[in-house]
Amino acid sequence: MRRGLPRKFGELELQILNVLWERGPSRVREVLDALLVRPRPAYTTVLTMMRLMHEKGYLDRRQQGRAHVYHTKLREGPTKRSLLRQLVGTAFRGSAEAAVVGLLEDEALSGGELARIKKLIDQKEKGG
Repeated sequence: MRRGLPRKFGELELQILNVLWERGPSRVREVLDALLVRPRPAYTTVLTMMRLMHEKGYLDRRQQGRAHVYHTKLREGPTKRSLLRQLVGTAFRGSAEAAVVGLLEDEALSGGELARIKKLIDQKEKGG
């Protein structure tokens, strides 16, 4: 597996990773059925992408009957934090404040999401 994370993931790569983080080891058909992207990609597109992700070292696979069962080799938390740091560094010129303000101004956050955000801010202010 490569050291570190790639500079960028494509949208379909991220969708595949999200499915595998949520569902665990899955066949291509299962991943395809769980994808949220529209229009829905062809089976062969997802198969090719997962093969390429395997070659890049992001996924591992094992043979099960005539199919492969894939699982991610990347941990969700560190991968998403790295992507977020890259986004903040480039799109927001390194300003986490600008990123958070942008989200709060533009996104329709639920009461539960706002409560969790407030709780995290309170913990950070208390040194946690």
